Amino acid sequence: MNPTELETEPIDDLLSAECPSVSGRSTLTYTVGRHQANQTLHLRIADNTGKGIWCKDWARADVIEKVVIGKLELTAKSFYGVHPGRSINTAGFVLAALRDLGFIRPNEENTRLHEHVPMTTLEQVVMARMKGEVPKARRKAKELA
Repeated sequence: MNPTELETEPIDDLLSAECPSVSGRSTLTYTVGRHQANQTLHLRIADNTGKGIWCKDWARADVIEKVVIGKLELTAKSFYGVHPGRSINTAGFVLAALRDLGFIRPNEENTRLHEHVPMTTLEQVVMARMKGEVPKARRKAKELA
């Protein structure tokens, strides 16, 4: 099945949440859904309180994970390939949503960069959020000690 076919088949919403954009100038609403036919996870940016355009299409979790897993220097530019040829705003919005979920976190040495939270998958952080758990990436350092 090609990516175009995936977009035309139903995806059931599992989780909807809000988070600040990377710049902090707007609030984003993102949705995580599960494809009915093959049960794969997808992410999309559903709304933005700020100006500008973005891609509202679903992005497959496996595509996102190929960008993220094991990486220590992620920027918005890292996510351009998730929705190739679409608004560049979308890449930064995807980064913000993944940070909110706890799949990525700011790099301790350079907060302009983000890194994959070790030993996590997108599905793990989504399921944890659905259970009301706070991702380790968002907890304060003393809470983890």
